[in-house]
Amino acid sequence: MNRNVKALVASRVIRSFSFGYLSFTIPLYLKSIGFNPALIGLYFMINSISSSLLVLAAGFLGDLYGRRDTLIAMSSLFTASMLIYSITTNKLAIFITSILGTTGGGGPGGGAGGGPVTPLQTSLLADNTSPVERTKVYSITTASSTASSLTGAATSYLLISMGLGDLFLFKLSTVLSLVSLLVLLMVRRDRGRVNVNSISQILPRRSSSSVTRIAIAGSFGSLGLGMVTPLLPLWFKLYLHATELDINMIYLASYLASMVSTLLADRVERIMGRVKAISMLRSISVGLFIVMAIIPSLIVDSVLYVVRVALYMVTIPMRQSLSMEVIASEERARGLSITGLARRLPYSIGSFTAGVMMNASLFTLSMITGGLVSMLDPLLYYMFFRSFRGEDR
Repeated sequence: MNRNVKALVASRVIRSFSFGYLSFTIPLYLKSIGFNPALIGLYFMINSISSSLLVLAAGFLGDLYGRRDTLIAMSSLFTASMLIYSITTNKLAIFITSILGTTGGGGPGGGAGGGPVTPLQTSLLADNTSPVERTKVYSITTASSTASSLTGAATSYLLISMGLGDLFLFKLSTVLSLVSLLVLLMVRRDRGRVNVNSISQILPRRSSSSVTRIAIAGSFGSLGLGMVTPLLPLWFKLYLHATELDINMIYLASYLASMVSTLLADRVERIMGRVKAISMLRSISVGLFIVMAIIPSLIVDSVLYVVRVALYMVTIPMRQSLSMEVIASEERARGLSITGLARRLPYSIGSFTAGVMMNASLFTLSMITGGLVSMLDPLLYYMFFRSFRGEDR
């Protein structure tokens, strides 16, 4: 890996440490300061909508003016969010962080993605790797960041056990996000990829067909996942009576499973074929949500959740690699921003729906419905890309 790739991976690893505990700490923290499930769902809906708009802006600005500088600007929004969480418990101030679009998501195993930095980081990694090594690089990147999240979750377990509360974790996230920003300065500065003289030139026209297909499939998957993943910690706490430490351990195990599975992505791709692996493993993964809803047992659901995370995460490097091959190099950030928008808007709707259903004690129905809707993602993905020439390599 060259210097740019190392810096990008290092920055993501540092930032991912915080995501190891924020994915379950934030919904539980919001509940502790007086937010009801419906309001928490609204928080994540606004967060997802804002993230959608920021993702769209990030991809287009990255291709127009430079991906590295845009990545730094978008990454700073997470720093701002964590700073607000660190210095106040005011409900209005906390709720306003949803507008910054960087505090959503449900840990490993599905969601709308990693916020507005995703299209930029993925594109920059593609710019600095060859197609042959790309899946492996994405696999290593995802595994490394997951290992960091695993360490973050384990560390938070110890800190919570020692009596240090959520505010300490938010302050730690603020410091780490600042360090992550400094590391990004090591990435070579790039220029814009396009010269724009009209609105029509802004759109990724060469890759429009591929972008549309990815967007359609992903929108169904994210709508379903949005009905489950953001509020899953509340499912474990309110419905299965898990403690905060229990939830911490469940997510800790899921990060470990995620780290191992992503390292196997390149091998699985060679054995099964990229599109077949993505379709089959994701189908099983989202189907396990339905099984979890039918069998409301803390032990059973904990195991099933860890298994579904492993199956889902192994497909992410493959899906990133395929996207980079079917989207023209000069349109990558814009293409990914459009597909990101198509995932995040439905995800926001699903998140709010889940909050309303949970408030009405109908989260079991939300999980089953979410699982069924998410099943359309791998099905459509296979229909759209089964003839991809890189399927068997």
